[in-house]
Amino acid sequence: MKKIYTVIIAAAGLLAAACTDLSPEVYTDVRKEDYFKTPAQFSTLIANAYSQLAGEYGYIYREGFWSLQEYTSDEVVVPTRGTDWYDAGVPIAMHSHTWGSNTRDVNNGWSFAYGGVTKCNTVIDNIHTIAGEDESTWSDAAKAGLAEAKILRAFYHLLAMDTYGNVHIDDGQREIKQYSRKEVFDWIERELLENLEKVDNAVRYGSMTRPVAYMILAKMYLNSEVYTGTPRWADAERYCDLIIDGDYYILNNDYFDAFKISNTSNKEIIFPIVFDGVYANGNMFHLMTQHYAMRNVFEFTTDCWNGPCTLESFYNKYSDNDKRKAQWFVGPVYDSVTDWNTIIYHRANWTGKIVEWDHADSHFQVIIDPKVTTIQDPTAANSCEGARFVKFEFANGIAHHADSDFPIYRYADVLLMKAEARMRQNGGKADEVALECVNKVHTRAGLPAYTADQLTLQELLDERGRELAWEGHRRDDQIRFGTYGSSWEFKSPSDENHRLFPIPDWVRDGAPGVYTQNPGY
Repeated sequence: MKKIYTVIIAAAGLLAAACTDLSPEVYTDVRKEDYFKTPAQFSTLIANAYSQLAGEYGYIYREGFWSLQEYTSDEVVVPTRGTDWYDAGVPIAMHSHTWGSNTRDVNNGWSFAYGGVTKCNTVIDNIHTIAGEDESTWSDAAKAGLAEAKILRAFYHLLAMDTYGNVHIDDGQREIKQYSRKEVFDWIERELLENLEKVDNAVRYGSMTRPVAYMILAKMYLNSEVYTGTPRWADAERYCDLIIDGDYYILNNDYFDAFKISNTSNKEIIFPIVFDGVYANGNMFHLMTQHYAMRNVFEFTTDCWNGPCTLESFYNKYSDNDKRKAQWFVGPVYDSVTDWNTIIYHRANWTGKIVEWDHADSHFQVIIDPKVTTIQDPTAANSCEGARFVKFEFANGIAHHADSDFPIYRYADVLLMKAEARMRQNGGKADEVALECVNKVHTRAGLPAYTADQLTLQELLDERGRELAWEGHRRDDQIRFGTYGSSWEFKSPSDENHRLFPIPDWVRDGAPGVYTQNPGY
């Protein structure tokens, strides 16, 4: 379970027991300048800015930012089964790259990113109110708290710039103005570089410490050619090395350890969204992807939704010997599980008979087929199609929200990023360093090491997909490798302009004359 921090500042007064003097005598006086002195105390102040990441409408919201990164890629499809998941055609539009400037998920993605920015600006204002306007008199804890809030604010800006391109820089001081993607990139870079040495040079689970800032910069430099037109592969490699050489993190022996319920001490996770089924909700993968019949098998207190799954072509990227293939469930669903300590399906001890399901006039056994034959079936005959996502551990008997944290960044990605940066600087070929990095990840999955001839850029893209499936990286990866506009099941080739989403209509209408719409919309 996760730590929930609560700050309680109490003042108590007692009345003197005297017949003639009834004035109160104050025994305790707690002042803000006495309290906000330590990093832990400032962390409680900053917590609200992190809260934007969790919640049902947070980073992995199925109708928001996560949808932009994953529904639009080659590793997710959301078939309409009967009327379920049609949602006015939005999931199909996201998959086929036919969204518009008033599409629900496009609207929600913008609201999420700038909602986070607004919360950061509120925190920054509060820190100034508490610590005073003269920063030269501030405690080290106040300076570190301000730097942490600014790094988090830069991260939210990165999400906006990545998805919408030419956006507003909201530092709490500027009038609304549209900046070029490069200008936003440069501002984010400055914010990170100016503040990373002011925060802890250590691992603090769920917080923006120095190695997390290194990771954000490494990601920016890896995508710099897409963002600004100028490649910065050497800078990407350098910041990966700062993480690797700093010995902050390790690669777990077991791939699935990073997705367990209790993982606050997990050394592979660089920056997670900290979830709790009661106090910090939002992880709903166990409901989103599972067939309706799974409610009774796992004794969930609410229905499963039978929604997102993966495409057969993506599922087939995994060899049968790849341990990571167990993050996808296919095959028959049985009516009970006897080993509740290993909830991930492929590790559970199934017993009983195959679950049966009634729909309309049909009666059938629930056997999940990895092949998706249609993206829309009004009869729901496709009810059992598509491999289901079971990467995250969940407990039986839960309701809407699971306890497992979501790793936005983890160490396996650093190794793959360094390898890519090396290969990009070497004409697309893998040298010994690139091979060593990728093979640490690849062999952990139970697979033989790559040779230099085997590790092409296309193979690296496939390996990134197998390792990081549904973790919010696929859209960026496909854009960087040049495959985002290509065709896959239920998607025709799409225009290059769709590498960016449109500025939502409501944003442009709310600031007339400020925003020029992105090309192609």
